[in-house]
Amino acid sequence: MGVSWGAVVRPKYGQSVSGDVYVIEPFDPAGLQVAVIDGLGGGTEAAHAANAAAAVIREQPALEPTLLIKQAHAALHGTRGAVMGMLTFDLPQRKVTYIGVGNIGAQVYSSLAIKPISKNGIIGYRLPTLLKLSYSYNFGDTFVLYSDGVSSRFNLDNQISTTMEPQSLAELILKQHGKDSDDATIVVVRITE
Repeated sequence: MGVSWGAVVRPKYGQSVSGDVYVIEPFDPAGLQVAVIDGLGGGTEAAHAANAAAAVIREQPALEPTLLIKQAHAALHGTRGAVMGMLTFDLPQRKVTYIGVGNIGAQVYSSLAIKPISKNGIIGYRLPTLLKLSYSYNFGDTFVLYSDGVSSRFNLDNQISTTMEPQSLAELILKQHGKDSDDATIVVVRITE
């Protein structure tokens, strides 16, 4: 079992630096961490906070997801803080967990009931009681994580197909649903055989 993915990051209109980042980090044995992180506000200070959280994931991707969030929370003290949605894939077991803090959106297109839910809070400032949700998934399932610079009003049921590559899908979502008034990040992950 494998994955294919696509991602796009775009700064707020008129800015050169995005306060959003994404992480796609494999780990042994056959795991994958996927995160979208949105530093509060915009510009270089938001980017600093988001990149600090991303560094925690990249340094220890195999760490249990709630511990990663807690370590990111400690690393972001004294920064603007950030919000984050994180998917942890266990590919051999066909399982995924989701933890979300703040207003990161998550949509899943699957024949199974997969409904990621984020809790209100700010990593680095006010960490909520973390809610770790675990799901099984099938080949062909598609996971979309996105920052609040993307309208949550999109519905991809008619656009998801095995012929549309995840990168093309991420670009399409941004083109049709990105907000010029905010940084925007989208990550699309599809489970492949």
